[in-house]
Amino acid sequence: MEVSQAVRESILQLGAKRYMLHAMKDSVETIVLGSSHGDYAFDPAALPGSFNLCYRSLDLKHSYYLYRRVMDLCPNLKNIVLFYSVFSPGHMLERSPNEGDIGPLVSALFELGVEYQSDPLSRLAEALTQQLAAGMGATLDLQAAQLNGHAGFFPAYKGAAPAADFEARLLSHIKLNYEGGADYYLLKILAMANNLGHGVHIVIPPVTSMYREALNTRSSILFRELIEVVGSFPWTVPVKVLNAYDDESYEDGFFVDSDHLDALGEGTGRLPRSIAESVIGPGGAA
Repeated sequence: MEVSQAVRESILQLGAKRYMLHAMKDSVETIVLGSSHGDYAFDPAALPGSFNLCYRSLDLKHSYYLYRRVMDLCPNLKNIVLFYSVFSPGHMLERSPNEGDIGPLVSALFELGVEYQSDPLSRLAEALTQQLAAGMGATLDLQAAQLNGHAGFFPAYKGAAPAADFEARLLSHIKLNYEGGADYYLLKILAMANNLGHGVHIVIPPVTSMYREALNTRSSILFRELIEVVGSFPWTVPVKVLNAYDDESYEDGFFVDSDHLDALGEGTGRLPRSIAESVIGPGGAA
């Protein structure tokens, strides 16, 4: 089976997340979902019983399906942490020309059963599922077990985005911010958490001063849909929003590029501590 570069680059880390999640399933109380910002920034060591299930380009749709899967897999789940970035309102992974194949890979690895409108993506998901059942899964588990990381966090494997990509990435982020539509799955995530009694903690990740200045848009505008969704319904579970986007104490030196914290740096010590405090309270218990 011919696979794309995105699949080749992703299969080992995603396979390792799958391997670790199954090994830790009975101890997981907090699942962390979202794209690369969470993959880089959340160290589960800061919050006992947490697991980093974020990954490059994952959207709200796949985060919803992952949450649904983890709900069935982890009997002691109590909380979800969702990273919500500038591009989240309009980002649909399956529409990405370069990253779209990551969706079927995630669906196959975690047995999500995601439905795609694109026939090629549906066929890829089916082919990957068959490959995993035919023995690739066992081989992948052996390789994944050797990967250096913990609870879904692999800081040694996180590099910077090429500097030349900054303008293009920024334009795609703001375009997706104004497109909207993906928040349908945010609603589904919140509704499911509400029904299950899970606490919800939504993290707007920090960015560099260069990123904020280039966008030149208030966070209240960038995250208007999130604010509206959280504020418009009488949720019976706590839904907390941690807005680190406006927090200028995250110095530019904490980042490996314009909007990803250095996975081995000071910022990735600070943000997980703030998330842990949101989940368990200062000195409290989850």
